[in-house]
Amino acid sequence: MALNPRLELRAQQKLALTPTLRTRLGILRMAPAELDETLAAEAARNPFLRYERRYQGGGVPAGAEESLQAQEAPFQEDLRRQVVRMGLPERMQALVLLLITELRGDGYLDAGLDELAREYGLDEGDLAEALTHLQRCEPAGVGARNLPECLELQLLELGLPRPEARATVGLLPQFARMEWKRIGTALGLDPEGVRSRARLLRSLSPHPVPDAAPAETETAVLIADLRLVRPEGGETNAPVIELADPGRGGPRLDLAMVQKAATEDFAPELLARARALLSALEQRGRTLARIGAWLLETQAEFFRDGAGAMAPATQLELAQALELHPSTISRALAGKAIDVDGRLMPLTEFFSTALPGPEGAISARAVQRRIAELVAAEPPRKPLSDEALVNLLREQGVDIARRTVAKYRQGLRIPSSSTRRRLAETRDGARTGG
Repeated sequence: MALNPRLELRAQQKLALTPTLRTRLGILRMAPAELDETLAAEAARNPFLRYERRYQGGGVPAGAEESLQAQEAPFQEDLRRQVVRMGLPERMQALVLLLITELRGDGYLDAGLDELAREYGLDEGDLAEALTHLQRCEPAGVGARNLPECLELQLLELGLPRPEARATVGLLPQFARMEWKRIGTALGLDPEGVRSRARLLRSLSPHPVPDAAPAETETAVLIADLRLVRPEGGETNAPVIELADPGRGGPRLDLAMVQKAATEDFAPELLARARALLSALEQRGRTLARIGAWLLETQAEFFRDGAGAMAPATQLELAQALELHPSTISRALAGKAIDVDGRLMPLTEFFSTALPGPEGAISARAVQRRIAELVAAEPPRKPLSDEALVNLLREQGVDIARRTVAKYRQGLRIPSSSTRRRLAETRDGARTGG
């Protein structure tokens, strides 16, 4: 049989997780101070960019030549190196790298595969396969979507067969209640084997990246991305929400260097990178401006009458109104704030669950504020118990459970009624010298 050369044209689907896309996602997620530092670092290494820092709380790190991706958690870059060493097919490798960009700072993947498939136009089955590759990486548990999966992955790493690891994790409530006999029967273990399995569970970490978990709880300095502007003229002119810094003094192209690139073919990849960065910044600004316009319409009574008039709203409602993916909205809100009459408010403060109120649904934020007002007005020696707060709120038409009041009170860092009474007695005793 003769072998003859033949030319074929073949259509092939390929995932293009371009640097431009990664830059867009990263820029949208950044809070102003982090964005400022990133832009300064990028300008230091890219001759096509000109930028001066705006927030001087800290200096540009010595490694200012690092890329935008270096602003991510360090473990993500290590994961990328592990994935490259796997030798996966190009498309599958790109899918795994995409999942890495979606990981939280503690290594969890809290975006559903179905959501990611819709957002990027991908096959959910392909993403599920990519997730199995990601979950083979170190540290064990990375890429888990919940605590049981995180623990199961760690048990697999320690040598337990998958069915046994899954069965062990499925008995977590029984381990917590120390139902040793029931656990032994379910797992086919003798008493010593049950105790050994319990010790093994206690050795596991609830976070895939334990060192990164506390960092997410650190208090960050808020800088306004949006601001409420009340034009002169009182009620005749409606307020507006605008970008706090709509591009003034922002990064710009060095036109002389652009001209040099055009005539000498100088560093085209850096010019493309600079343009992608500026495009990502413009898109970030447009997204925030659209969120501001939606807030102005949805929370009109809040901006007019104050916090007690905040309307219930969810991030999903915002995503649907702007026709954006929920994960895009989550990135856009993270670490962002609005200046309302000189007070900085995190954008996430506008989103909460709804509770039944006297005239329809009422925002949980408004209920929390009312709890704080009731506690502030209580007699110091006779503080209101959680049950008393429930009764007062119900008299005002707010149907709420006692455990919900307790949760809101704790979230407001208000001590229990017994602790408040002791504090009042201590203060009174100190004033009287007793």
